[in-house]
Amino acid sequence: MIDCPPVSTTALEDELLFCCAQVAPSDATRARMSELVTERLDWEVVLDRCWWHRIRPLTYRHLRELPDGRIPDHVLSELSGHATELAIRGQRLAAVLEEVARYFQQAGVRVLVFKGPTLCRDAYGDLALRECGDLDLIIDRTDFEQVSELLTTEGFTSWWERRDKNRQVFACEFERADGTLDVHWDLAPSWFNYRVDFDRLWKSGTPLEAACPLVRKLSIEDSLAVLSIHGAKHWWERIRWICDVAELINRGEIIDWNRVDEAARQANCRRTVALGTWLAGKLLSAKVPVAVMERLDGTPGISGLGRQVSEWLRYAERGAERRRVGERFRFRMGLCEQPRDRLAQILRYLISRP
Repeated sequence: MIDCPPVSTTALEDELLFCCAQVAPSDATRARMSELVTERLDWEVVLDRCWWHRIRPLTYRHLRELPDGRIPDHVLSELSGHATELAIRGQRLAAVLEEVARYFQQAGVRVLVFKGPTLCRDAYGDLALRECGDLDLIIDRTDFEQVSELLTTEGFTSWWERRDKNRQVFACEFERADGTLDVHWDLAPSWFNYRVDFDRLWKSGTPLEAACPLVRKLSIEDSLAVLSIHGAKHWWERIRWICDVAELINRGEIIDWNRVDEAARQANCRRTVALGTWLAGKLLSAKVPVAVMERLDGTPGISGLGRQVSEWLRYAERGAERRRVGERFRFRMGLCEQPRDRLAQILRYLISRP
């Protein structure tokens, strides 16, 4: 296990962000941070990429702890303002979650909660350390009409009613002045071949709070699978998504890694979870057991996929324009569980080509 990741670019700014994207960095990583900030860094690049990777609270937390004078005042001031604003947003979203949980409980609707304030508390241990943009829920597809009517009654507006928003095939967003809900019945378009068994996920979950037993959060094993699916769906282009996996692992609550493998098998995403775990261990020094990392290193193709993600990460917000068609295609093929899973993605690739 390495304390500070090998950087896929010579940019010291990126290396600093990798070091900062950890709740509890090792002494060696903290020492490396102290060394990096004495270099001639482009602090505008640090701020820009910190925003892109959605790790401003963690970055501010670590930079403010360094000796006075090492970080430009305007950098700390800007990060402080963002951190305060994001902490307030997180508290507001947590309050909205408690409110809508009561609505679902009263209506007798089963719901699963993932990411958002729940992940902040369970993985990061603090609402203020993770940027949260919305609340993510999973429902049974057959309950969507009831959920939509319930949320509309409570002041939310469906994005499906707005002409400026694209209609997703696996989720619908509902917005209100105090927060946005991303209501899923699946985690990705069908051509990704992931499986979402709502009944299984709900039964293995735990109640969000005692007063709302119908509203549950995912088990830690299922959370790891869901976070990995989310990251892979978006090419792992933001460090925060790797950080989510790393901090979930770092909580030390995964006792049996065979259960992680079984949850991934159930969701048809074993290679996706393997990649997410590899990235967390290699890039952010997550506390993945040595035997598990050795197995991942020996899994055909996983380290290659990880190196590809590391390469893409250095493009930051320009990633979409820099990821070549062939790279994207090989990446998707490399995550397929079975040869037959590739067919749907190949067809999608052919259909979507310009």
